[in-house]
Amino acid sequence: MTDPDADALLRAIVRHPDEDTPRLAYADWLQENGRPEEAEFLRVQCWLAAAEPGEPEYPELVDRDEELRLWLTTHVAGPRPTFPGGLSVEGGSHWWWLSHRGFPRFLHYAGIERPGAKAMRTLGAAVGRAFEALPTRWLVVNYVTVAQLAALLKQPVLAGLSHLTLHLTDSGEGADEAARLLAKCRHLRNLRGLSLAFGVGDAACAALAAAPWEGLEWFKADCHPIGPAGIRALAGAGWFRRLRELILPNGLPDETFDELVRLPPLTRLHTLDLSMNSFPEASWQGFARTRTFPALARLWLRDGDMSGGRLEALAGAGGFELRILDLSGTGCHIDRSGTIAAASWAKSLRVLDLSLNALGPAGVKAIAANQKFRALRHLSLADNALGPTGLTALVGNPALRKLRALDIGGAPHDNRGLSPAHFERFLTRLDMPDLRHLDLSGRPVGSKAARRLTDPRFGSLTRLCLKGCRLTDAAVSALVTAPALANLIQLELSDNRLTTGPERLTDRSVLPRLASCTLSGNPLPPAVTRKLRRRPGVRV
Repeated sequence: MTDPDADALLRAIVRHPDEDTPRLAYADWLQENGRPEEAEFLRVQCWLAAAEPGEPEYPELVDRDEELRLWLTTHVAGPRPTFPGGLSVEGGSHWWWLSHRGFPRFLHYAGIERPGAKAMRTLGAAVGRAFEALPTRWLVVNYVTVAQLAALLKQPVLAGLSHLTLHLTDSGEGADEAARLLAKCRHLRNLRGLSLAFGVGDAACAALAAAPWEGLEWFKADCHPIGPAGIRALAGAGWFRRLRELILPNGLPDETFDELVRLPPLTRLHTLDLSMNSFPEASWQGFARTRTFPALARLWLRDGDMSGGRLEALAGAGGFELRILDLSGTGCHIDRSGTIAAASWAKSLRVLDLSLNALGPAGVKAIAANQKFRALRHLSLADNALGPTGLTALVGNPALRKLRALDIGGAPHDNRGLSPAHFERFLTRLDMPDLRHLDLSGRPVGSKAARRLTDPRFGSLTRLCLKGCRLTDAAVSALVTAPALANLIQLELSDNRLTTGPERLTDRSVLPRLASCTLSGNPLPPAVTRKLRRRPGVRV
């Protein structure tokens, strides 16, 4: 970039990485200089970073952020900055996907082939160079020894970090020493986020509790060695009590979870991530009684175990208003109504993910017919057995009319009892004027039903996924030329046995906003394939 005004704005962003004002001023410059999508992306990312998951506009910001990432990845080549000493940042197309507030989220260092303290001094110098070029203040350090960590923490440049992710090559006993070094490092006083990708036990927790991190808001740890004493030690730290996000995935001991839910209120904590954990029903009964999380708005439990009464216990929890709940892959066999519908927090949910749970049609119907879901904006029932009754319930529930994202894709074994006629009735009746993302992948939609998507009722769609939906060339040709779908940014058409139907996409005036179209798994003629590959974002 050579424009002197832009250069001055970028320098202001780098000098004031925590402030939004310089970024928004740069967004205005982008807008005025014919780069509206980059301008909007910068604004949306700033707004999204400032928003909390409980705020009403949060799902809308997430939607727009994803749409702009898709568009920019295809149509705007991101910068490719380089730095010495093994420090790197994702550039090119990854610039947009791994960004935060419009610029790269991470500076990354892999130390596996760079032994010794000298490498850490070189890294410190490289971080300083990066701070002069980018506003990125999150450093991800992989594969360093405890001795190298000690050398790294002597580098004064670390005082500029806002976030640190650390992965040791020699965890185990070294974890305690690493925790002690981190807690005593005066250069890390300004941290707002810390991720420890090594086993943190009770002694390490006691060491971390002594750290003077007054601004720490986000904490993640490899938690399988943490016992009740460790969680009590952390709870004694002022920084822990002020956390907004706590991430303890994959192996938190049951008794430690029990201790966590007995702690005094964590009054600022809005996000709790307990993914890949399997606590017993009795522990979830304790969670139902807890008053530890009065501000909880986002709960992630994906890939854990919520079967056998656990979900019922969670449904009985109170004292907070959940906005986002991820129960994907948790074995929630909801085969009767009332489980989630009875929860006091069901009426406040805005995002609900129940994908990969082997739900039967009765379970899908129980969810889809829930009249409490008037605040819901994103719903995923992917990879569950919908059944005709589930489809009917989805279109018959007025509480779901304001959905912005609906994912009901599935695998062949999830389609028992379903036919194209069911999807034709479903799409004929579907009335969700704000719907932007619809995924029907793997379902027997058929061409007659797919043509229903050309109706003006679907004019708000920006992302449409129809992978393996038994479409014909004629149906696809009608879809891609339909005026109602002119706003599509993403179109997934893989595995439909198409030959000439997608050929209309070689004309760039067809779906002019398209940024991502996947056509793999279709026997397209070579001549059509060659022409399609010339269009940015089309993958054949």
